[in-house]
Amino acid sequence: MLETIKEILTHYVDLPADEIRDDAKLVEELNLTSFAVMGLMGELEEEFGITVDETELTDIRTVEDIAAYVQKKQQE
Repeated sequence: MLETIKEILTHYVDLPADEIRDDAKLVEELNLTSFAVMGLMGELEEEFGITVDETELTDIRTVEDIAAYVQKKQQE
């Protein structure tokens, strides 16, 4: 799952997937804007068949957080 998330992230950052660390901070290190985060979440919804609740996004700070969130949503 992390590899797929990193591949999606390459659409928003100027790094190859293999250089994106699992613990990389989305805003502080990968420089994602709130607009980019919303686009990313839309792609994650399509890729993983989940519905992202925008009110829960404040807890997502790292690539690992995205993976944990997607996993939780898939189990609901």
